Amino acid sequence: MSELDALLATLHSLRTSALDRLAGLSEEDARRSTVPSGTNLAGLVQHLTFVEAKWIEQIVGGRKPSRGKRSMLVDPSVSLRALRADYRAAWDTSDAIIRELGDPAAPITYQGKTRDLRWAILAVIGETAQHTGHADIIREQLDGKTGR
Repeated sequence: MSELDALLATLHSLRTSALDRLAGLSEEDARRSTVPSGTNLAGLVQHLTFVEAKWIEQIVGGRKPSRGKRSMLVDPSVSLRALRADYRAAWDTSDAIIRELGDPAAPITYQGKTRDLRWAILAVIGETAQHTGHADIIREQLDGKTGR
């Protein structure tokens, strides 16, 4: 397995795990927060969609981010189905941009510094892992279900 394939496989596993935290929840429960910050599962998915768009579409691809919101507050008119679909669409866009570059060492310029594609993918992996951990805790607080 190439380095790029390994990075994408890790990222895909984390993405899937994040969405798994929504499985079987009602719209209401997915928006319910169990912590003072207001963080909730629907909001985490919305935020992770933003993370993908910000890092890969904007920083790597040089495009305007097309989806997601940084905020954990999800508009009540946005369904869980729509949140899931938007996150999956962000994966597809990210994966296409990453595959187009094809080399983890491909240079990326961000805020005047030259980095590489690997750096950007690892940033998304880190954010996704962190927020999936948050999702694990919130889901356990909601109904006792754990990510194991």
